[in-house]
Parts: sequence; C-alpha cells; structure tokens
Amino acid sequence: MADSLLNDTEPGPFELRRAGPGSRLLIHCDHGGNAIPQRLWGLGLRRDAIDRHIGWDIGAAAVSRYLAHRLSAAGVIARYSRLVIDVNRALGDPDNIATTSDGIPIPANVGLSAEDKAARVADLFWPYHQAIDWELGLIREAGHLPVVLSIHSFTPALMTRTRVKPRPWHCGVMFSRDRRFGDHLIAALRAVPGMIVGENEPYSGITHGYCAKLHGLAQGLPHAQIEIRQDLICTEAGQIWWADYLAQIMPVILAQADMNDVRHY
Repeated sequence: MADSLLNDTEPGPFELRRAGPGSRLLIHCDHGGNAIPQRLWGLGLRRDAIDRHIGWDIGAAAVSRYLAHRLSAAGVIARYSRLVIDVNRALGDPDNIATTSDGIPIPANVGLSAEDKAARVADLFWPYHQAIDWELGLIREAGHLPVVLSIHSFTPALMTRTRVKPRPWHCGVMFSRDRRFGDHLIAALRAVPGMIVGENEPYSGITHGYCAKLHGLAQGLPHAQIEIRQDLICTEAGQIWWADYLAQIMPVILAQADMNDVRHY
C-alpha cells in the first residue's frame, strides 16, 4: 500500500457541519474544493487550470455553507479537487480519476499504479462517503427521516469541438426514479419570475449523480441534486441570494406529506 496521500499539515478530505436539533436536511457538495495534495505536485497542471471549472464547481461550496448555516442542516463539503479523484463518480468509471478534462491533459493521472489509485480512494473517496452516511445515521438516531440535497454548479456554455452551446437554464434539478424532492424543488424554483429551471438538465439524474444514488436512492431517502449556473454564484452576493432563497423554500418542501416516508426501489 502506498503512503498516505495527505501529510500531517494538510486538512482532511472534507469540511463538516453537524445538523442542529430537529434538522433532517443533509447538504453535500461533491466538488466543493479544488485543493491538490502536496505530494501530487499540482497534478502537473498550472494553477489557473485547477481554478477553472474543471477543478471544482465554482460557487457551490459557498452556497452549501450559507444554506447549511441558515437551516442548521448537516453539511459535508469535499475539499480536494475532482481532478485528484471524483467522489461523484463510481470507482472504475473513467472519470473517477480522469486523464483529461475539457480537453486538458492531466499528466499526474496517466499511468497510475494500483497502489497510487488505492491511496486516493482510501484517503479522499471513502472518507467523504462515510462522513455523509455517518451524518445521515445521526439524523436517524435523533428520530428524523433524512432528506439529502446535493449542490453543484455548471458552466454557462458547453464547449464542443465545433461550437459553443449556451445553456439557458439558471439552474437544474436532477433526480432519477424518486421524484419526491425534485418535483417540489422544481415547482418552488419556477415560482421565481423569469427563472428557467431544467428538469434533469443540464445533466440527467438517470445517467449522472453517483452520490445522490448512493446516499439517497439506495437508502430510500428523499433526495435531489441542484445545479446552479456558475455565473450566478461566482460572487458572494449571488451565493447569498441563492442560499437565502433555498432557505426560504426548504421548510415548506420538507413539510410535504410525501417527504415523510422511506421508499425502496
């Protein structure tokens, strides 16, 4: 087994906030941070590349923190870049430890040994998922049915080899077979005048959302993933607006009758 990926001076793999008394909401932010372990020497990339959207979901961590604070919700935010290991991709998925992202090669991810991959899994991937499940367990022990909200962000346009395709949505809500949380969240967001809300856009909750499936769908818990367009949350003012609005609508959503049962699929 390779040595530990993180040295003693580096922060742990996730930022944690415990749920307050009576809170049943858990917020997780899979691409919240863009730190690179010192032993990986920046993955062979320039820092400005890591600071772009390929390294993290810009603005998502701040919205998650603000919202968790306002609702006294549990919060688990990944600190390390998805370029090191993507906690929202299953092990074995080519994008779990990607060798390229948005056309940019990632030199340090090419030709990794099994031991090198195992160190990233052991130090970053599993601790994050275990933290989420631990917090869900604490909510259950307090006598509440947990509700899981995943917060991400997406780029204003999709870059392809031949063109730039603007994304018209201000936000999107993703879900797969369990629509309980997603339907209520979409309806509340569409109540904002002029708000364009994608249903399973810009990504499909059927084909994407490993974390939502692992911690929500597989456990029969109400869950949804919201993606907010990055240009709307790249400033503190935007981050606060979205956190405030989500904090306003969330108690009403959580009070819905169909949000109070465990379902098995």
